Amino acid sequence: MKTIRWIGILLLIAVIALAGCDARRGERPAGIVAPPGASDAPQPTLPPAPAGKTVVGDGQLESPYPSLPLGFGGGVSGQVLTITVKAGDTVQTGDLLALLDDTELQRAADDAQTALKRAIVDRERALQQWERDMADAEQTLADAQRALTSARLELSDTSLEEARIQLEQARQAEVNAKRDYENAVAWYPGPIQDIQYDAWQRAIRNREMAEMRLADAEDAQSADALNLETREDNVAQAERKLTALADGLEPSYERAVEEAESESVKAQEALEHARLVAPWAAIALSVDVAPQADVGAGAPVVTLLNVEEGLRFVAQNLSEQHIAAVYPGQRAIVTLRTFPETELEGTVEAVVPQVGEAVEAEARFTVRVRLAPSDLRLLPGLTGRVEIFTE
Repeated sequence: MKTIRWIGILLLIAVIALAGCDARRGERPAGIVAPPGASDAPQPTLPPAPAGKTVVGDGQLESPYPSLPLGFGGGVSGQVLTITVKAGDTVQTGDLLALLDDTELQRAADDAQTALKRAIVDRERALQQWERDMADAEQTLADAQRALTSARLELSDTSLEEARIQLEQARQAEVNAKRDYENAVAWYPGPIQDIQYDAWQRAIRNREMAEMRLADAEDAQSADALNLETREDNVAQAERKLTALADGLEPSYERAVEEAESESVKAQEALEHARLVAPWAAIALSVDVAPQADVGAGAPVVTLLNVEEGLRFVAQNLSEQHIAAVYPGQRAIVTLRTFPETELEGTVEAVVPQVGEAVEAEARFTVRVRLAPSDLRLLPGLTGRVEIFTE
């Protein structure tokens, strides 16, 4: 009977010990905080945390950026001809996402290019005419300057002074002849009187001729002075014209080309916006319109998730008791449930407090881990465990 009793006691102890082991197997290791909605059931696909000073947490892969709805830019609108992606597709920078009917945009771009060519031709013609005008103005100025030099040489006081002297001499000769005649009348009647009279009359005619020559000389002087003034005006006018041309081509031609270039660039940019391309490597989350649909400027067509800089493993709800030893730059190993046999190397990128969330006893934190390059097909939303080595 005693033997049977001892056997019963031993069996009872064994049953209690096995029950305790099963209970501990279902408990979550220290430092692991389940993400919202996670089950307390054991996860057989996750390896146990390694021994040593580590912080362990569950989480999932996320993009460091929020999703972004993309539409046709540049203010263009119209009918969507083609959509080249579907939800779940992975695209690279520059990959075509959708095409807009660009018939009107192409026509506008062609018209703008034609207007630009016309403005350039007008400017070239005006430039050629300006060059001819410059040459003509330079030649005109040279001719005017030569004519002015000649006019200055022609304008002389010599002839006028000679005419004045001859007139004075003729007047004096007339006075002398008249005096001789009056003396002859008084003292020498007869033939001498007639001779003196003829001499006096010739002196009068000589004086009259001298007066006419002086008048002609004065008229010539006036004409030469007027000609000189005209030549000076011609030179001044030629200089003003040359100065005006020296400023270059009329600015309106250059402005017309610049405006046409601006319109051409705008039209070409609008035409390019008829092609919606991926701005970075991404995953298409949704296609927001159907082919042949009319879309307005900026209306969402495709929603992308940026994966240009890779994905981050994000573990949330880590306790402040475990986060004290976690710093950016520490080594981490991520094991995904999708690839349980592969350990992904990573580095702690940031430790972020979960501000604004209701907490009962202690603060909670989010840890972001940057993963090393991998050949695995990593997708946002894949869950797993991160082990952060604090030493």
